[in-house]
Amino acid sequence: MNKNELKQLRRLLFLEVTEAAKLIGECEPRTWQRWEKGDRVIPNDVAQIVQMLALTRLERLQFAFNDTDPNYRYFETFEEYKAANGCGNELMWRVAQSVSASLICEREADKWRSEEIIHK
Repeated sequence: MNKNELKQLRRLLFLEVTEAAKLIGECEPRTWQRWEKGDRVIPNDVAQIVQMLALTRLERLQFAFNDTDPNYRYFETFEEYKAANGCGNELMWRVAQSVSASLICEREADKWRSEEIIHK
């Protein structure tokens, strides 16, 4: 994994640098920033966790949407996700947010296209 992939996947997973550093890297935010800048080598365990989270996201997008499953819905806070899920993992909440954002785009795309107004 290179520095750009790390940054792109972190953003795709709705994680701020401080959150990624705490939840994935178990490091200081500055260390995570150095990985994203390319100043330091990204540890293999960090790359593997990020890749697995991205794969989990991709797999969820390949299944039929289930609005009763908390892993397909948007929750404003981690506490809301935990309450709906019965348990909680902050990284899985972030994956759920990313999945939810993608699903809203898919569901609403045709409507948005029909309403599109091009200003010249």
